[in-house]
Amino acid sequence: MKDGDASFDMVLSERVRFGELLDAYSDILTKKQRGACLALLVEDFTTTEIGSLMGMTRQGAYDLIKRSRNRLEDIERRLGLVKLRKSHDALLAAIREEESALPRRFMEKVTALRKEDDKDV
Repeated sequence: MKDGDASFDMVLSERVRFGELLDAYSDILTKKQRGACLALLVEDFTTTEIGSLMGMTRQGAYDLIKRSRNRLEDIERRLGLVKLRKSHDALLAAIREEESALPRRFMEKVTALRKEDDKDV
């Protein structure tokens, strides 16, 4: 990675957020958008490398990724699936912390729901 490149400048929290959005909504992106975003986040390519692979300039790759990320953020604002998943995970963590204080029947239901949830993934 080169200093000043988009992949270098993206701080960890932004990369995590971008990854969460991509994980939730990647199927909504075009093949080209998805490929550029995956190359940046998964393969850790620079925008220069992405541009070269996709037959465009570094600036073209940067703009494609930026538009893709903006689209993902817009979709999240409308649907809120990432936010909902985080709330879901926090609720499950709280239930697990208090498991010994909760009724056994309630915990059996939580466990059964969790197993159904895992099958869907």
